[in-house]
Amino acid sequence: MGVCKLFFRIAHYLNENPHQLASASLEDIATQYRSYAYVGARKSLHEFVREQAREVGIDPAQWFGTKEWQKDSGAFPDFVLACEPHNPLGNGALLELKDSAGDQIASFNSTLPSAQKQISRLTKMVQMAVRNYELKRGCACPDERDCFYLVRTKNKSPDACRLSVVQGTFFETIPNQELLKSLWKDLLEQSGASIEQYQEILEHLANLERDQIAESRVIERAAIKPRLRIMSEVVAEANPHRYQEIGERTVNLILKAPSEGGSESLEQWILHCFITDDLLAQPVSDDVLVISDDSGCQVNCRIVRVEHKLNGLHLAVQVQLNRGGGTARLDAG
Repeated sequence: MGVCKLFFRIAHYLNENPHQLASASLEDIATQYRSYAYVGARKSLHEFVREQAREVGIDPAQWFGTKEWQKDSGAFPDFVLACEPHNPLGNGALLELKDSAGDQIASFNSTLPSAQKQISRLTKMVQMAVRNYELKRGCACPDERDCFYLVRTKNKSPDACRLSVVQGTFFETIPNQELLKSLWKDLLEQSGASIEQYQEILEHLANLERDQIAESRVIERAAIKPRLRIMSEVVAEANPHRYQEIGERTVNLILKAPSEGGSESLEQWILHCFITDDLLAQPVSDDVLVISDDSGCQVNCRIVRVEHKLNGLHLAVQVQLNRGGGTARLDAG
């Protein structure tokens, strides 16, 4: 399953339990979906991990490569979706959770937000868990994965809360290597070095990956091992919950619009994404659709265009929650 089914499972759960929008933990909301090839919060989600392990016939200790598998790793990402052979949108995606009481997105302390990342660049435990789980299910294990972010803001204000599954393209508006190069350039300029002095070294620094920068350094005769830590915050223009199209008490799937769609409309592209993820998607009007699965669960959605101020057109598949149970009515037209 891919990111469309992730969104559907979360949206349907919150549709049936709207009080959980602000009160449930993001980890518990995320577990409305399965299968995950990696779970980070294993201490609080140990029963969920055991259930998934039983479903594929793997022992949790074998899955994560340690007898102490119930310990949280604290590493990026929080979850990895298991790959599927039919390759839906966001197949095998990395999922990071961001929760905040205000309207700003929680800062990124362990990684720079990205559109894609390689499994081989992640921690050894994440690599091992993904490989063990997906091989047990007989799935391919591609290295390059899309990144998505489960973002919630105003989590103390049920009437103002928003929750979105956001594609990493909303945050990575220039390549991260270019971002880091600009960071080094600013630091070298601040040091007082001339352009001639820092130009050559800048090219070498720009080739460093973030995880290389963050390594602890063993220094001769030093009693500590220093390390550099790059943290990041999202600017207002890259915060989807600051856009008026993403209203209060909505659940959203926010995707980068394809640059070349041929004769297919953007709305048809959205329908195709859900259908490829083994869901039924039926249009009610140009911007309203009903999504359902083979068990009869369904949600009413609206397709909203969001013109990103830094990275072009994105599309939001949006569910409006009532104060009580059920989805708000979406009239055609």
